[in-house]
Amino acid sequence: MPHADASHLLIPYAAACAHEGQALWPAPAAADLPNLVALLRRMQAVDRIDTGAEGPSMPHELALAHLLGLPAEPGRVPWAAFETRTTGAPCGWLRPCHLQVGADQVLLAPPGQLALDEADSRALLDAAAPFFAEDGITLRYVSPDAWLATGEPLRGLPTWSMDRLAGRHLMPEVLHFTGHPHAARWQRLHNEMQMLFYAHRVNDERAQRRQPLVNALWVTGAGVLDALPAPAPHVAVDSRLRDSALALDAHAYAQAWRALDADSIATLLVRLRAGEAVHLTLAGERRAITYACAPTGLGARLTRLFAARPSLAVLDTL
Repeated sequence: MPHADASHLLIPYAAACAHEGQALWPAPAAADLPNLVALLRRMQAVDRIDTGAEGPSMPHELALAHLLGLPAEPGRVPWAAFETRTTGAPCGWLRPCHLQVGADQVLLAPPGQLALDEADSRALLDAAAPFFAEDGITLRYVSPDAWLATGEPLRGLPTWSMDRLAGRHLMPEVLHFTGHPHAARWQRLHNEMQMLFYAHRVNDERAQRRQPLVNALWVTGAGVLDALPAPAPHVAVDSRLRDSALALDAHAYAQAWRALDADSIATLLVRLRAGEAVHLTLAGERRAITYACAPTGLGARLTRLFAARPSLAVLDTL
């Protein structure tokens, strides 16, 4: 849940796609999200970020990077450095994942499907660490689905967001770091991890339990921070739509949206009505739009009366 004192609410996956580009929740009614409707009627769009549906970063990731004072170039936001408060050293996240390999295509399974526990994650890290050490990369366990990798090969490494690619068939340029000085090294490590994990006892046990195998490590959030940006306590992210969006669960997604409208959105609306300057960023798979309080003078009210006001239709544009 977002912090109650935050004045800028960012909602990732405010719109999500099902199969073949269809909306996961087509045309929600005003009665479904009454607080969002009321909020948008009192706000106006002041900024937008367009990534398209194929960029390496999700719109909400770039919007959040901008709000936090981080470099916001697609594919080059140093999330690992920021989230671990690492300065002066190139680093990135290695995330255990499952690649479904077909005859002529590779699909990245949604990360939540692995359900990897700490013991198995640490066992895989211990097996992988010597290979990375040979290339000057150290690994540190942070959580079952995230290892911190630190070393020069991560400097300037463009990476793709797992959220962008989860459930998608991967293009060759996503799997190869073409043009980077250490591209061949990363490709070799990728191949070594596939062979190493294939014969690892963790995967033998997962196969017996009919769980997806851990057969790759996804590199993401790489880069270096010379200094940490100033804290941004005014920014809050409500990510409760993410899991159902990635799972393509339309029912759970609609339920999560209604719950979000009933608390986070309702709280922001109360603060706006009390005269506070609040902001709302709605992000989908193609763009993020930021809204601010609309002017309240007579002239401004007359202008809005005859102008198109934001409505739930904006979700279709995200």
